[in-house]
Amino acid sequence: MIRTTRLGQMALGLMALLAFAAPLSAVDMLYVSLNDSTIVSYDTTSGVGSTIAASVATFSSSNLSGLKGLVFDSSGNLYAANNAGPYVNTISKFNSSGAYLSNIIGNLNSPAGLAFDISGNLYAANYTVNTISKFNSSGAYVSSISGNLNGPQGLAFDISGNLYVANNNVNTISKFNSSGAYVSSISGNLNGPLGLAFDISGNLYAANTGDNTISKFNSADGYLSSISGNLDVPYGLASDSSGNLYAANFGNNSISKFNSSGVFLTSWSTGSAKPQFLAFKPVTVPEPSTYALSAIATGVMAAIARRRKARTA
Repeated sequence: MIRTTRLGQMALGLMALLAFAAPLSAVDMLYVSLNDSTIVSYDTTSGVGSTIAASVATFSSSNLSGLKGLVFDSSGNLYAANNAGPYVNTISKFNSSGAYLSNIIGNLNSPAGLAFDISGNLYAANYTVNTISKFNSSGAYVSSISGNLNGPQGLAFDISGNLYVANNNVNTISKFNSSGAYVSSISGNLNGPLGLAFDISGNLYAANTGDNTISKFNSADGYLSSISGNLDVPYGLASDSSGNLYAANFGNNSISKFNSSGVFLTSWSTGSAKPQFLAFKPVTVPEPSTYALSAIATGVMAAIARRRKARTA
């Protein structure tokens, strides 16, 4: 009888352990670059419409000018491309709390889209000179990609490390491998492509500023479908952890949200400033195994102690 009770207690303990060790819910914080040289953030985890808009917070309004592309590194630092003004041709770096850290200077010319590869190298699209600059994790210039580029804007990496570049001037998307070598181009079903984003299924989305649509391509670069409606000069794109797609509407100062099937869900205003590029902050969740090992060890020690006490009683 005592043995059955102990087993029951251990079973209950293991159930509690599994519940405790389950991954925590991710909070999807969307960051938006505005044309008034300000970065704002929205908590998009819950709520729609005005609920999302009400969650706006100013991330930074210093060391920014002519703001364009945004991207986070794996540590949660945010990088912002300065396309004009006093900080022209630089990339500003902020920590996760919004404190300014430093500027990347040199080998930049009207920087637009930004992206990190899996090795922590930063890439910047130089719109006016048709190149992509590569910087290492310390911000030092490494090399440039040139050729098969014309008005490069949005950048995005697929899971294989290939870099996709939206050529805004010629309605194509160029693909380069992890070494920077040109692979191929996507053409057709594009009209002034600007922002790019991959969803959690590996599908590529491209914002078409020319006809107010978003084109969707599969992982083999094949055209799938287009999203239309509730878009007004879409610029930047971003996909959240649930596969929802967000588009910055430069034309009417709003952000539209679509589900993974392309169905419109909601939109909200960014006020008097025009949204440009979007980025989701990476979420760091503690490893469940850390808690699991600690709980298991505690449970085993408690069981041994109880058994010893019962034997000596």
